Amino acid sequence: MKLCGIDLAVKRPSTIGVLNGNTIEVYEGDEDLILQLCATSEIVAIDSPLSYSKGFRDVDKQMIKRGYRVLPPSWMESLVVKAIKLSRMLKGKVIETHPTSSLKNIGLDWRRYNVKKDIIDAVVAALVSLFYMKGEAMEIRGSDGVIYLLPKKKIEISKLSENVFTFLE
Repeated sequence: MKLCGIDLAVKRPSTIGVLNGNTIEVYEGDEDLILQLCATSEIVAIDSPLSYSKGFRDVDKQMIKRGYRVLPPSWMESLVVKAIKLSRMLKGKVIETHPTSSLKNIGLDWRRYNVKKDIIDAVVAALVSLFYMKGEAMEIRGSDGVIYLLPKKKIEISKLSENVFTFLE
């Protein structure tokens, strides 16, 4: 079973986390690489809004109410366009996530890994896809969408090499 997490980007390569068993391998690349790596994935968690809005969506307001810091989709329109297009091209279930909020939930500071934040965001997004599949992801629901996060519990992420990570619950 393969699961993917994507830290989607527009002006730089996107970062893709591919979860196989207990390891998450991270890649950097374009849409073609995302499709190559995640086309057969059962669940893909994307760090990007998956719907448009002129300001904050209701789901964003629900996140803010719970103490999470998010930006409105209108501030990143080209990213949202790319995310929606990509979600239509992937065969598996595509869900929206927000890795920074997930890191807050598990009390983890990404800087301790000595890698770019994009890499940790892709790792966390891949983990969100796993917790979603297990029915354990935190769900923040609004009238216009759902954002899935890691649950508020101890999840330890370890760096095995520059682009390979593992985790323990």
